[in-house]
Amino acid sequence: MHPTHDDIIEIEQVLSLWGHVLDDRAWKRLGECLTENAIYDASVFGFEPVQGIDVIEAMLRNGEHAVAHHVTNILVIPDGTEVTHVKSKGLGILRDGTVSSATYHDDMVRTASGWRVAKRTLARLG
Repeated sequence: MHPTHDDIIEIEQVLSLWGHVLDDRAWKRLGECLTENAIYDASVFGFEPVQGIDVIEAMLRNGEHAVAHHVTNILVIPDGTEVTHVKSKGLGILRDGTVSSATYHDDMVRTASGWRVAKRTLARLG
């Protein structure tokens, strides 16, 4: 499947919403970004990989992570399957004011509610 321009805009909106959901601690809105059984792998930051929106919420709610999240450089990479791969950059402002950077590798799928992240893997830069 090759995403249309409208698909790409929706994918970008979902990924941008992610930062707002985390910064606002709007945990009940995670379903607007993730599938119900999404996999979240932030092991490069010391978290165990987890699966399921409730488990992801608990990890995010209780984990030490950035106080501000910025998603940028979104690149949609169609591969002809039902899953669309997306690579983006994440900048996080930490509690002490320093900046952390990561690359998000997302597998996104179109659901009845729109595009959602089915698997997110974080990679450290540098």
